[in-house]
Amino acid sequence: MKRTIQKKKGFTLIEVIITIVIGALALAAILPYLGAVFMRSNEPRVQLVHAVDLQAAMEDLVSIHTNELSVLHQHVGNVGEHYQGRFMILENHYVSFPGSTEVTEGVQTNLLKITLQNELGETITRLFSVPL
Repeated sequence: MKRTIQKKKGFTLIEVIITIVIGALALAAILPYLGAVFMRSNEPRVQLVHAVDLQAAMEDLVSIHTNELSVLHQHVGNVGEHYQGRFMILENHYVSFPGSTEVTEGVQTNLLKITLQNELGETITRLFSVPL
């Protein structure tokens, strides 16, 4: 009589353990890379928030702009100081052109140039004028 040996279907315990160990090693190798990817994925959002805040600060200056540039000039502050505590003032000076209509302290002042910079080094510049 012939004996037939039937193989049981399925995995042995050793095969399962080896698969788990290989999977754990692969995950350990990939995990540092994934951590860096997740950290960098937040950078564009942070840059966008800073850019929007910088634009909002300049829009704030536009909203308080009156017909007198000297009021706006004093409101912004001096170069090197911070506007609203967050934005460095890079420029806050009058720009004069021939034929200018307004004179303040002996200087023709028909334009006021204001430049602000955020923490990321992004800048925004605006020229304010006196309505004719």
